[in-house]
Order: sequence, then C-alpha cells, then structure tokens
Amino acid sequence: MANTILHPGPEASSSALVRVSVPVLGATLAAFATISFVLCMLLGFVVPEWGLHRPWLQFYQGLTGFDLRSLLLGILQSVIFGGYAGALIAAIFNFVSRRFG
Repeated sequence: MANTILHPGPEASSSALVRVSVPVLGATLAAFATISFVLCMLLGFVVPEWGLHRPWLQFYQGLTGFDLRSLLLGILQSVIFGGYAGALIAAIFNFVSRRFG
C-alpha cells in the first residue's frame, strides 16, 4: 500500500470539516486517566515518601489510601471522569468546527 503522504495526489478541500469521534476521544481519555491513576498509585505504594499519590487522594471522592476499595473506586472514577471529559471536549470541538470552521 502506497504512502499517501509522500505521493502527490488530489488535495483535500480546504472547506472540509474536521470532526473528532466523540466515543473514541472519550474512551481515549478514560484509558489515559485510568492508566495514570494506576501508575501513580503503584508508585505511591512503592515509594510513599515521594507523595506523588496525594493529588489522586485529594481530587477523587472516597479514596482512603492503598487498599483494594480505593483502587477500584479510583479506577471507576477515572473511567467516568475521563470518558466524560473526552466526550465533552469532542462534542464542543465538533460544534465549534461546524459553526466557525
């Protein structure tokens, strides 16, 4: 399959609207937030004196420390908050792109 970037061809119309997939961006940010949460909690478990886990404990509701309940609750909140943020950002971007782009 040819690399279309390196081969000249018909140019895309400059008036084509750019759209972002709402579910894809929502899932991407949910995965990012979840992976970041788990990595920070693991790092906090390994080296608690660094204190890198403290922001998660402050901003996520109901987290008490390094127990299984807090880990599961944090993962759930990461999926919800990340998915919400991604979906909202994509929807706003698509609206603004349609309206002003």
